[in-house]
Amino acid sequence: MINLRSLIIPFVKNLLNILFFPKNYMIFKITEMNSNSMEPNFHEGSYYLVKKISDFSSIKRFDVIIYFCKIHSLNHIKRVVGLPNETLNVYDNSIFVNTKKIDNISIPDSINIECKIRSIEYFLLSDNIFLLGKSCDSIKNGPIKKENIIGSII
Repeated sequence: MINLRSLIIPFVKNLLNILFFPKNYMIFKITEMNSNSMEPNFHEGSYYLVKKISDFSSIKRFDVIIYFCKIHSLNHIKRVVGLPNETLNVYDNSIFVNTKKIDNISIPDSINIECKIRSIEYFLLSDNIFLLGKSCDSIKNGPIKKENIIGSII
């Protein structure tokens, strides 16, 4: 026969752990897209599930991540284009990583950048090419430090 008490006590303990567990240790969170900088792929006002990152080696080129922007004190969603220890150049409407052209991304003529990404940084861009360098991306603010990356959009 099953002892009701042996079922209830673990259930209550687990429930209390979930309710009072510090939110910084949660694995997933929900975030709202607060701008149109990622359109047409992610829409302003929509909500997305974020998996918090504990292993930065899991971040790959073209992943969509959320990071904390210290300039605006806001979380932003951006696409990873440059990885740690890479050299990134933007010219002739194109992005080159370690001299290899990255397809699928078109950059306005007016943007020219040469950037050496340090081992603790990532180069992030908006999907909306009309806002490149105008939103809080790496064209405007430089590479983003690992410590500011919260997680990746699932």
